Amino acid sequence: MNFGTWFENNKLWKQIFWTLSTIILVLMPLLSHSYGQSGDEWVQIVYGQDIWNYFFKDSKQALDYSNMSLQFQKQELYGGLFDFPMTILHSWFPSISLLTLRHFFNALSGALLMLFTGLLTKRLSGKWFLGALALLFIFFSPRIFGESMNNPKDIPFAAGFIIGSYAVIAFLQDFPKHNLRNAVLIALGWGIAFGIRSAGGMLLGAYFVFFIGLYYILHKSFRDSLQADGNKLLKQFIIYFIAAIIGGYIIGLSAWPWGLQSPISNPLISLKEMTNRDVVLRVLFEGEYRPNSNMPWYYEFKWILMTNPVIVVVGVALFILLFAKVKQQYGWFVLIVPAFAAFFPLLYMIYKHSSVHDTWRHVFFVYPFWVALSALGFDAAVTTIKNQKLKAIPFVIAFIGLLPMVVWAVRTHPNQYVYFNEFVGGVEGAYGYYDIDYYQNSGKQAADWIIKNAPHVAGRRVTVLSNMANFERYFERDTTWAWGTYGRYTERHHLDWDYYVAYPRYIPAEQMQNNKWILQNTVHTVSVNGVPLCVVVKNKSKAGIVAYDALEKKDFALAAQKYGEYIRTDNTDEYALINYGISLASIGQLDQALQALNRAAELNSSMPEVYDLLGKIYNAKGDAANAQKAQQTMNDLVMQQQELAGE
Repeated sequence: MNFGTWFENNKLWKQIFWTLSTIILVLMPLLSHSYGQSGDEWVQIVYGQDIWNYFFKDSKQALDYSNMSLQFQKQELYGGLFDFPMTILHSWFPSISLLTLRHFFNALSGALLMLFTGLLTKRLSGKWFLGALALLFIFFSPRIFGESMNNPKDIPFAAGFIIGSYAVIAFLQDFPKHNLRNAVLIALGWGIAFGIRSAGGMLLGAYFVFFIGLYYILHKSFRDSLQADGNKLLKQFIIYFIAAIIGGYIIGLSAWPWGLQSPISNPLISLKEMTNRDVVLRVLFEGEYRPNSNMPWYYEFKWILMTNPVIVVVGVALFILLFAKVKQQYGWFVLIVPAFAAFFPLLYMIYKHSSVHDTWRHVFFVYPFWVALSALGFDAAVTTIKNQKLKAIPFVIAFIGLLPMVVWAVRTHPNQYVYFNEFVGGVEGAYGYYDIDYYQNSGKQAADWIIKNAPHVAGRRVTVLSNMANFERYFERDTTWAWGTYGRYTERHHLDWDYYVAYPRYIPAEQMQNNKWILQNTVHTVSVNGVPLCVVVKNKSKAGIVAYDALEKKDFALAAQKYGEYIRTDNTDEYALINYGISLASIGQLDQALQALNRAAELNSSMPEVYDLLGKIYNAKGDAANAQKAQQTMNDLVMQQQELAGE
């Protein structure tokens, strides 16, 4: 069998495509129970409950979150089309964990995202083989796969976006056949996207208009058919399309209380607000923490390029290099549509200087188009090969290029989403330069270890603290022997806990880059390729509680004594060492204070306050040279922080 009969056998590849799709649709929800709660998940859970309370208990909380914490600010601007149905389902099946339900359907939405990515590629190319290739490309894209399990906003939104994009192209290509089926799909995709992120849904609506206008301009036969017989088909086209838009609008508004207050103006307000969010977060990028409002223009592009399979990026590069071949083979519509959808939102964000949150999760909806471009790029490469026997080479390379992704998916389960590719040296090269487990997925593995290994003592509960938000939820099923709550990483030495679960979000970059983020008394580490995603620390002394209380009361002698006792059990807590240095200096033990503060600076060299203290103590000792050196270091750090903040 030659290349043509094998790779162009649409009947065979259609069977392969649907077999793969069925496996994905079954496998992903089954695997979803292994994944931890994401950092935003409980915000979404509360929002779903607030929407329930709005409809059934006359509560107004879902209309205004200005009275809530930072995480909830402007939550009302988002639709609840994922969160509200999950609350309803949980009320029907209360015996099933809410997280289990949410992750199951989250994974199902991710599987649909993948399915329609393959279908879109098939629609554009007419080749089931390319549809299957695109399906495999996105299934083995670790970021998309991993976040499909527990990202309740970006993944369902991306699924709706790609369903709608596929549907409008199918509507155009099939017209006047299958009108009802395609119109229902348009309504469903548009409704899901609009009902989760209204601003993004309106972008999809703009895509509809652009795709239809472009198809009308580029396809004379389509224009002629619409205009024939007194515009009979044009009227039919308009009726179906408008009905689909209205249907989708109703779907989107159905679970959005704030949107229902003013169905026209409030979505427009949401669009304006979401174009440039004013929430300021610290984000680790290129080895420095900086506010998300002060990122370089290429921020999203770089994240996409370094966290997806290299083979997919190569395919996109082939598409760009061989765009003339694509145009020659498929025409302008197939050339323009995926390229526009893949790049326009990113370029528009650059133009608008839009603030972004962490990584590229807010633009997951562009990635299916990158995948389509990649598949088309490898197909274009085939046309450059004249020898029929060698034409399979680009596709063989594409499949071989996916093999490392298969190995990664198996080896790192359930932490696939922390993937970085060879452009930055893998996850090892990214450690300390980019956020790794920013969504706290590894927390479940740490909690499971504690549940299995912590001693169960009758009449005494084990206390677990963490710098992961909502970590205590892992212990809700049985709080008779263990309970947890949030505890600031910087304050852990004076908090009461038996186990502390720490993950390196907001840990100084220098500590990670120099492998100094090593906590004494660590009893368990969740890691990928030797990179710690989180650690479980066992408390060996609670003297820090007494020490801190004494320091607050200015009982410096007792504070110094108790801090010394605590540090003998844990010499890796720079915040305890700082307080120890202050206590020692306050009772005149300047040399010992310098020793403690220099140890703190050794662990974490990014704290201006340490060098300020060192400078003052050196001055008190009459050591002007070291005092000046410490003062200069402090000034340099302050200036660096101001520059990164854009001040």
